[in-house]
Amino acid sequence: MSGIVITFADGETLAFPSHEGSSVLVSAEKAGSALAHNCRQGICRTCAARGEDGEEVLLCITPARDGFRATVPYRRADVSPVSERRAKINGFARVSASVWEVRYRLQFPLPFLPGQFIEVSFPGLDGPRRFSMANAPPVKEQILHIRDIPGGGMSTYLNQRAKADDPFTVRGPFGVFYLRATAKPKLFVAGGTGLAPIMSMLRSIDRASPPPLAVVAGFATPGDAYGIEELGVIATELPLEIVLTADKADASWTGLIANAVASLQAVRMVALAPGTEAYLCGPPGMVAAARQALLKRGVTERDIFAEEFVADVGRVNISPIT
Repeated sequence: MSGIVITFADGETLAFPSHEGSSVLVSAEKAGSALAHNCRQGICRTCAARGEDGEEVLLCITPARDGFRATVPYRRADVSPVSERRAKINGFARVSASVWEVRYRLQFPLPFLPGQFIEVSFPGLDGPRRFSMANAPPVKEQILHIRDIPGGGMSTYLNQRAKADDPFTVRGPFGVFYLRATAKPKLFVAGGTGLAPIMSMLRSIDRASPPPLAVVAGFATPGDAYGIEELGVIATELPLEIVLTADKADASWTGLIANAVASLQAVRMVALAPGTEAYLCGPPGMVAAARQALLKRGVTERDIFAEEFVADVGRVNISPIT
C-alpha cells in the first residue's frame, strides 16, 4: 500500500498520502486527520510513535514518505481538537513550600481526558506555560498545581502581581498521558507536581466499580508535600492505598523516608506484576527508574504510561508505544 499508515492502540488504522517536503504529522493534517502533537519541534514527544523496526519516531519531524508505517499509543477517538478559551482566576494559594494551587473558571467548558495538560498564557509573561489539570473533566472550577521556581516568570507573577479575576487564556487539551478506561488494577507514581494529572485521574474513576488502586506520592521534603488531605478523601470513596514518601525528613514525618521508586516495595494493594497498569509522572530520572523497576517486576511495556516534567520546556510526554 502506498502512502502512510498509522495504527492506533485499539487496532484502527489511518491511511493518507505522503506530501514531499512535509512531516508525517503535516501530511496527516493536509489529509484532514488529527494526530496527537504539541511543540512541532521534536522536543515534547507528544507525537511519539513506534516504527516497524520497533524504534521510536517523532511524527512532527519525521519526513513523510510512501510506505511509512507506525503505531501510536492512543485511540483515534482520544485525540481531542485543540481550542482556546478565556479564563479568570478564582483564587490561588500556596499548598506547600514549593507548590501553588491556582483555581480558575472558563468562559466555556474545555473537554479533556483526565491526565492531559493545557497551555496557559498570562499578560506580562514571556510565552505560554504548560500545566496538567488536577480536577476531573466535568467540574466547572479548574485546578492547576504550579511549582514555585524562584525567579521564574510564573512564580514571580503569583508572588507579586496575581489577584482574583485576573484574565488569561487557556489552550488545549494536549498529550496522550491519560487514564485508560480498563478494569485493570492501577498503580500511580508521582514526583512533586506530577501529582496533578494523577489527582485528575483518581477523581475521574467510576466510584461504582473501581479496580484496586495505589498511589506512591514522592516529595523532596515534608515541607514540599501537598494533596495529602485530598488523597485521604478519595481513599474513602475508592479502594486506594496511599504511600507517601520524602527523600529527606526528620522523625516527625509519618511517611517513608526514601525516593518514590524505592517506595514501590511498600505497595500492597496492587500487585507489581503483569495485568497492572502503571501511570508515572514526575522528573525524568524518577520516571525512567520507576519504569525499569516495574518492567523487572513483570509489568508489561504496553501497560506503562508516563510523562516527564522538565523545567526548561515545561513537560515532555514519553508515553510508550507497543
